[in-house]
Amino acid sequence: MARLTEIEAEKIFKPETMALLKGKSGESLKQLLGDKDLRQVMQRSTELIPELIEAEDGYRDHLELLAADIATQVYDIIDYANIKIDAKIVPMGDLNIPEEPDEVPADEAPPEAELEKRSIIKKIQQGASIRGAFAFLLFRDYLDALDETLVEKYNEILKLSFGIYDNDEAIAMLLAMIAQKQNMPGGESEMVYNKDNKQFVIKARAICFPMLVHEIVKGLFEIIGTEGFGADKKQNQAIVNMVDKLSGEPDDLRNGKFLYDAIANVYNNSNINDNRVREIFIAEIYKLPFKELKSFVENAITDGLYSVQASDNGQWQVVYKSDLDPFYKSESEAKQAMSLLKNENPEKEYIVKYVGLTPEQKKWAADTMRDIKDDLKKDDTGLSGL
Repeated sequence: MARLTEIEAEKIFKPETMALLKGKSGESLKQLLGDKDLRQVMQRSTELIPELIEAEDGYRDHLELLAADIATQVYDIIDYANIKIDAKIVPMGDLNIPEEPDEVPADEAPPEAELEKRSIIKKIQQGASIRGAFAFLLFRDYLDALDETLVEKYNEILKLSFGIYDNDEAIAMLLAMIAQKQNMPGGESEMVYNKDNKQFVIKARAICFPMLVHEIVKGLFEIIGTEGFGADKKQNQAIVNMVDKLSGEPDDLRNGKFLYDAIANVYNNSNINDNRVREIFIAEIYKLPFKELKSFVENAITDGLYSVQASDNGQWQVVYKSDLDPFYKSESEAKQAMSLLKNENPEKEYIVKYVGLTPEQKKWAADTMRDIKDDLKKDDTGLSGL
C-alpha cells in the first residue's frame, strides 16, 4: 500500500521561501497570542468555549443565518454560482473526527507532482478559511445588538484557535492528539453536489458562530479546489486519500494563510473591484500544471522582494539577510548589502536578483483576471466545469 506522510511546505518550496514563511509565522504568533504560552492558551480556550456557548443560547438560529449571510456578502461568488449554504451551530458531541481515507495501492499511487499540487491547494484553502473567519468583524453592530460581549469573545477564540498553529510546541501536541484520535474539532464542513438541482451545497457545522463562518469559507474553497483535479476520477480520489489527512492540517493552517495572502494580493493589486474575479482567478491558478502553479505561488509569496546571491561552484546561492528574513524590501537595500559582502569577501562574485513574479507571470495574471471580468459581464460564472 502507498501511504504518503503529510506533505509539508518545506518539501515543496525553496529553503529561502520557507525561511520567509517561518518568519511570517513568528510574527503571526505574536499578533495572535502575544506573550501567552501554550498552557495559558489551552487554559483560556477551555474557559472561553463554555462562555461562548452560553452567550449564544437563544440566538443560535439568528447566528446561523448571519454566518451564511456574512459569507454570501463577503464572497459574491456564492450567490453568483448559486451555491447553497447549510450551516448549523451544534454541540461538540455532534462533530465527528474524520476517519483516515482508504489506503491507495502502490501501483495506483498518483504522480508526486499531483500530490504536491493538491497539498498547495489544501494550504490555500485553509489559509482562506482563517482569513475569512474574521469577516464577522464587519458586522459588529448586528452582533452588538444581540450581546455586546460577543465580538470580543469571538475575536479572542479565533486568535487562540489559530494562533497555536504558529507554535511549534502546540503543533507537536496536536499531531500527537491526532495520532491517538484525541483531537476535539471545533467544526467540520463538506461540499456536496446536488445532481437534481445541479447545485453545490456547503454543509458546515461548528460549536460556535465564528467557527461556523470559518467552516463555510473552508467549504467554499473546497469547491474552488476541485478545479485542480484532472479528468481521471479514480486518480483524483487517490490524490485526496493520500493528501487530505488530519495530520497535514497543522502545516496547512500554519503556512496556508500566507499562501492565500500572496494570491489575494495579486488580485488586490489589479485594480479590479469585483471579488468574484478573485475566487475564479484562484480556480484558474489551480488549473495550471504543477510546476507552473508552484512557481506562480512561490513567486507571489516573495513578490516585491530582492535577494543577494553568491556564486558557489557555479551555482547561485541566496545569502540570507537574517535567519528568518532572507530577502530585502528594495533593490537599493539589496545592493547596499551586496557592497558590504563584496568588501568582506572580494574573491566572491555576488548579484542582486528580483525574486517575485516574473513579467510573464504578471502578464498572465493580468490577462486572466481581465478575461474573467469580461466573462462575468456575459453572465458566465467561470465555474461551469466544477
